[in-house]
Amino acid sequence: MTHETHVHLEQDGPIASLWLDGPAQRNALARSTMTRLCEELERLETCPDIAVVLLRGRGESFCAGFDLGPVVDEPALLGEFIPGLSQLLKRMRQHRAVIVAGVQGAAIAGGCAIVSACDLVVASPGAKLGYPVHALGLSPVVSAPTLAQAVGDGAARSLLLSGRLISGTEAHQLGLATHLHDDPVKASGDLASTISGHSPQALEATKAWLNELDGSLDEDRFDGPVAGSAPLATDAESMSLLRKRWMRR
Repeated sequence: MTHETHVHLEQDGPIASLWLDGPAQRNALARSTMTRLCEELERLETCPDIAVVLLRGRGESFCAGFDLGPVVDEPALLGEFIPGLSQLLKRMRQHRAVIVAGVQGAAIAGGCAIVSACDLVVASPGAKLGYPVHALGLSPVVSAPTLAQAVGDGAARSLLLSGRLISGTEAHQLGLATHLHDDPVKASGDLASTISGHSPQALEATKAWLNELDGSLDEDRFDGPVAGSAPLATDAESMSLLRKRWMRR
């Protein structure tokens, strides 16, 4: 039986909560999951009363990256994941509302990329974040635009090239997580409540100017890494490595 991570929306006044709901597969991203997230964010963009978008995952993990199971049988699907993730990161970073994440457990590969695109991140000390995708012949560079903004060029280079996993504590030290808490799901909700008490117009103007100053509105900043890494998602080496890794599960 194929499981797929769904997206559920809950709205409480000026806070819109988006839940990744696929705990059986640690909230791994299907192509449809990313599409649905983009659609919900686009709809919320037109809701002026929404000040904060709160992003969290059901179960013990935030998001374990791409759902690669279907790719083993249909390799062409992997070629759709890279541009899909890039579009999601761009939509998050350019969104007029403040995006807050609560991160527990795994935030791996695409999950870590999503974390990097949030404005504020509450992580648990024991969370695991990083980009261990080189073993599959893939490049994590699609996350570079938002990761570098969060942790700086040097730390981003280290994380993207080494593939090592870091704890929530180290993520906080680097700046990838802005807050540290033993219960990030609850703490991120509390943080969202505090922020939502501010003027939505003032928050929107502040984020818009931050995006103007740091290059987040530059389309090439997001599209360039896709052009550079997408071909790796469909070559023979990647497919061979993926099948071998999947068979060892």
